Amino acid sequence: MTERTAVASAKVKCAMGPVWVLATERGLREVRLGSAARPSSRELREAGLRLVRKPRWTEAACRQLERYFRGQGDGFDLPLDLAAGTAFERRVWEATRRVPHGATRSYGEIAERIGAPRAARAVGNALGHNPAPIVIPCHRVIRSTTDLGGFTGGLPWKRYLIEIERGQLEMTLRPRRRIGAA
Repeated sequence: MTERTAVASAKVKCAMGPVWVLATERGLREVRLGSAARPSSRELREAGLRLVRKPRWTEAACRQLERYFRGQGDGFDLPLDLAAGTAFERRVWEATRRVPHGATRSYGEIAERIGAPRAARAVGNALGHNPAPIVIPCHRVIRSTTDLGGFTGGLPWKRYLIEIERGQLEMTLRPRRRIGAA
């Protein structure tokens, strides 16, 4: 039986819903967006992870995310523990980390930055596997046509994150309708 990697989990609240942080002793491992993203014990076990109570592993990420959601953060200074990803994906993620707060870049621009100018689609695929959205700010990468493109957390999250960074947050949340309500 192989040793499972210890991981700590914490939740940060924002206007769009919960943001789940998973970290090991080496650094931030994942950021998950929304209620459905809550890590389950079974899922973690199947991924070779075991949940531990180590709030100090998640404290810095939670603190920086809370500042970010209040519009006070302009970057993240966190060690990452990215066990996942191919060498190409990690190059894309590193280039994406260098996109400035409040700015956007196209998939093609990221491809050029990593020395693969014809790989815009592959960049999009790599960003689709990004384990730490927001910290690795894949929401800042859009299509060359200025359309938003895709986002693992969904386009409402991507729009929300871009609007926070541009200081133009204008969310209109509709109240949930109750089943059977007219």
